[in-house]
Amino acid sequence: MKSLFPIVTNSDAVFPTNFVDRFFGDFMKPFEGSYNIPRVDIEDKGNEYVLTTDLPGVAKEDISLTYDDDVLTLSARHEETKDEQDDQKNYIYKERSSSSFCRSFPVSGIRKDGIQASFADGVLTVTLPKETPQPAESVHTIDIQ
Repeated sequence: MKSLFPIVTNSDAVFPTNFVDRFFGDFMKPFEGSYNIPRVDIEDKGNEYVLTTDLPGVAKEDISLTYDDDVLTLSARHEETKDEQDDQKNYIYKERSSSSFCRSFPVSGIRKDGIQASFADGVLTVTLPKETPQPAESVHTIDIQ
């Protein structure tokens, strides 16, 4: 009697792991990577912070970096077009994608005029020099008359 009512104990038997891929095919391919927000490393080097992030495929002109009210804001936009067409421009295949992100980091005690940024080989490096701590005001003794 048990053989008449098999019990499925593995959900993969009902929906194999590649079920969605097989069902939709390449339909979702244009959306791959749309939600990627680049990871950022912030290192404390004693007298400065150094922020490093990989931005492959992004042009320097498409990156915005601001520091306001003790918050560093990094944003970028990337547009990509893939074309595969014949000489008569009868499109056989053409895709466009656009992505953007914005990240903010609270970083206080920074010397605004000393912030530097460089972008080379798809890597953004931002140096945030710390303000030199002001010595605490020494105790002032008041003469009583």
